[in-house]
Amino acid sequence: MPTSSPQPPPVPLEVWRDLLAAAKEFRTARPWEFLGDRDVFALMDGQRQPWFPSVLGAGGEVFGVVLYRGLAGLSFLFEASVILKADPDSAMFLQDALMLDWGAKKDLRPPDLAVLAALGHVPRARERQAWPCFRSHRPGWFPWFLEEGEARELTAGLRATLACVELARGQPGFFSSRAKAADLLPTVTMREALAGSLRPAQVEWRHWQLPPPALPAVVMPTPGIEALAALPQAAGGIMEFDVFHSFPPVADGARPYFPRLALIADGRSGFIHGMEMAAPGRTWQELTSAIWTQAVRQAGARPEFIRVRRPEWMAELRPLAEALGARLLFEDSLPAIDEARQALDRFNR
Repeated sequence: MPTSSPQPPPVPLEVWRDLLAAAKEFRTARPWEFLGDRDVFALMDGQRQPWFPSVLGAGGEVFGVVLYRGLAGLSFLFEASVILKADPDSAMFLQDALMLDWGAKKDLRPPDLAVLAALGHVPRARERQAWPCFRSHRPGWFPWFLEEGEARELTAGLRATLACVELARGQPGFFSSRAKAADLLPTVTMREALAGSLRPAQVEWRHWQLPPPALPAVVMPTPGIEALAALPQAAGGIMEFDVFHSFPPVADGARPYFPRLALIADGRSGFIHGMEMAAPGRTWQELTSAIWTQAVRQAGARPEFIRVRRPEWMAELRPLAEALGARLLFEDSLPAIDEARQALDRFNR
């Protein structure tokens, strides 16, 4: 949890009241008894922004819905299984979504309980999954309380999702067309979904293809890097470089965030030559230039080799490495970095 206490965004009580009513309607309908988290469809809001609901509850652990936001949310949804298999902890750093989770009172924080008390929410004794938790997820940011606009979006999204659920419930094999193509999703406008019972004719089966990957964010040498070219080069010297999100969250603004941590370690001794922490708004280029300058200056010599574990970084970092006269090496394992990360994890727990 964050060590300080940023305040939740202000949301009028009437907006909360409408959201709670929609959340109760959703819980009463129990859509998880009919849909799984792979029964995905698309909702288009009034600004033509797509939302992709994923109903939770079929597994019997988390009950609610995640409304993935825009193409960034869809990208996570399409790649979630790969992400979770490769690095389960990274999932929380990548989601762009709004979430409703019906769970236990003990899982809520004081601001949640204060709003629910003001709304007169009193579950029955021993009632399970009786406390709603509403959260906003943004890549790199700590899951946080909703802003007013997000509360309104989640309210509309819940009701539109229910309309789609009811349509699918009455149409056996509704999602079977997805067997033809994983990116073929039933698509409905929120306006029509909120206007009344949906009809099959109001559903457009649309291919939702993600845009091509962005071109490499090539990091060009800065004056600080170029000034280090005069340092001697350590023959056979190896440095390991990595950037990753870390725990615990940092709370130095309106919303806590998971900092990105850049590390450069000596590949032989494991000594940490550079460590830099960055908020979500700091650019990859600026962070990388700063940590490389710091590390080489601290080492007092240029390395002959620099190891990285992400293949896409080979092109992005080549100009920087060439300015130092170093060769980039792609390695699946970075022992010195991994040892440092494990030590940080132990310290933070």
